[in-house]
Amino acid sequence: MKKTALVVLNIVLYLLLATGIAYLILYFYETNTVFRELFEGVKPGAPMGPGGSSASSRNEVAGKMSLFIFIVVIIVQLFVLFLNITMLRLVKKSLDPVEIKLKKLENADIFLDLPLYVGLFGTISSFVVITYAPQASRLIAYSSTLNGILFGVFLRTVLLFPLKQKLLGFRAGKLGGDK
Repeated sequence: MKKTALVVLNIVLYLLLATGIAYLILYFYETNTVFRELFEGVKPGAPMGPGGSSASSRNEVAGKMSLFIFIVVIIVQLFVLFLNITMLRLVKKSLDPVEIKLKKLENADIFLDLPLYVGLFGTISSFVVITYAPQASRLIAYSSTLNGILFGVFLRTVLLFPLKQKLLGFRAGKLGGDK
């Protein structure tokens, strides 16, 4: 019962956080012209392009595609963060011997690489937009790669490293690394 409540709480927390972040990004897109121009590239009123479509309407569509990709990448990165925190918590609280916990952490290395893969996904999917709006595409490519690197570094340095240090200290006969 207690475990189920914790899982439900984590899911609700994730959904609230993801919805809040998506809403905040959409709010800034709709209300802040500088933020919108990061995605659309040019200001409205640009001359008509070939085929009668204005460059600004093309950039608006590309901007919305870029915004969608950006929101998806951020939400998936957040999901990966929650997944990794849960996985590390399960390893930490398991009743397995220290050696098994260390092996589980070694085995779970793929989860710690997921932020990099999600960042790469954002970079590659931004290339879809490059034909319509090169500036917006570069923004998504660079920001998703940067987010992947930052999330990956955070997971490894702030969450994984202290846990491994603690387990290695226990294995060496020390309590939590105390001298």
